[in-house]
Amino acid sequence: MNKYIDLIKKASKNKVLNYIFSRYATYLIQFINSLFIAVYLGPYYLGIWGFISLVIHYINQINFGISHSVNAIIAIHKDNELYVKKIIGTSITMLLGLSFLLILLFITNDFFDLNIGSKYNFSSYAPMVAIIGILSYFNSLFSNIFRVYGKVLEMAINQSAFPILMLIAIIFFRGEDLLLALVYTNLISFLFSLILYLCRVPIKFKPVFIPRLIKTIQKKGWYLFIYNTSFYLIVISTRSFVSTYYKVDEFGYFTFAFSLANVILLLLQSFSYLIFPKILNRFSNKNTESNNQLLNRLRNTYITTSHLLLYISLITFPILLILIPKYSDSFEAFSLITLTVVLYTNSFGYSGLLIAKGKEKTLGYVSFASLLLNIILVYILTNILKVDFSMAILGTMISYFVFVFLLTKLGRKYIQLESSLNSCLKDAFPIRLALPFILATIFAIIKLNSLLMIIPLMIFIILNYKILISLKQDVKQLIINPNITDI
Repeated sequence: MNKYIDLIKKASKNKVLNYIFSRYATYLIQFINSLFIAVYLGPYYLGIWGFISLVIHYINQINFGISHSVNAIIAIHKDNELYVKKIIGTSITMLLGLSFLLILLFITNDFFDLNIGSKYNFSSYAPMVAIIGILSYFNSLFSNIFRVYGKVLEMAINQSAFPILMLIAIIFFRGEDLLLALVYTNLISFLFSLILYLCRVPIKFKPVFIPRLIKTIQKKGWYLFIYNTSFYLIVISTRSFVSTYYKVDEFGYFTFAFSLANVILLLLQSFSYLIFPKILNRFSNKNTESNNQLLNRLRNTYITTSHLLLYISLITFPILLILIPKYSDSFEAFSLITLTVVLYTNSFGYSGLLIAKGKEKTLGYVSFASLLLNIILVYILTNILKVDFSMAILGTMISYFVFVFLLTKLGRKYIQLESSLNSCLKDAFPIRLALPFILATIFAIIKLNSLLMIIPLMIFIILNYKILISLKQDVKQLIINPNITDI
């Protein structure tokens, strides 16, 4: 008994677990917020809030990869403090320039009366949205800097501030007043996070203008921008096709299934977010044998865990549907979307390896090609073959398969491993994972009874028994030793 009490005490002091749990608490608050906002705003003001959020989202995406580039560079050169200071100082100057361009864009919209968002009365909120966009650029940069230095408390506060303030606003405001309060809470939370970052920054810096470093940051950042944006748009394009070619209620089922499918991987995504800079740092070293060992261990642990969560979710989702029967038609969509989302995790490790080796351009090409493939496949499925809405995600599943295979082939090539078709397939989709995955996909496509999903789970456990046993020790080490993310 004392052993378990000690384990719980260590877990409560573990910075990694605290960060991961804070992310889950934040997602729970966001879920609650979304329900009350829909009720208290009403359809009209909810539409305006949706447009404002969309504009902020697009501003965040148009960052030219500066913060991603800085994250990759300082993770690799972390020990060179002078160089890191210059990189951060240069990136600050670049973001100031980007902020100036954003302000010009908003002024142009107002001066020339372009009527962007006129039916949403966007001009009333544009100044605040512009400030929020600028703050988001700098918060993203500092979040990546703190991520490299393992400062998880500040990151957790940054990611939790807006949902918590939003919940407070929901308690006190209604209708148009609530809409305005949501915009202000967004601005206040971003400003608070920036002040927190500046007060607790782990390395001192000042804005500098060094053309050589601007070129270095932008060269790496541009291709990371293409890579991240293209990959993000793969799923967005699929959802866009479903929303266009299917009924509103069918898109509702799809959205419901998609939201829950992504929840499965939140735990692993939170963990991978923390260790990504460490992976870059380790992979940047030229010891090929050491890289191979690290890559193999990380992939075995991460990918196997994600597939385990997949099969557990497939047999527990029907229980949730008993509680909310109005979404009973979403099981097939949930199964196929979950299988698709988990398939992407098979590329884990190789994207970090390629970034560490300076192959962002290659990553960008692969991601963009996968996006084009997805658009073509999903268009054929939805507009020509007119498949059931739940089957539209099959185009994305194929696109992810190609993406994972190409990343595996490129990654193996750069660490001097055999990169033949057979060796890449065995690495990306080993039989211990491929067999239950294919079986579960077939079950979902032909719409077999959901109870039969226990068969792929049992096959998975049998084929991965030894690795699952070793995972128990890894989890224990994570609880005992918070520095395990330093790999």
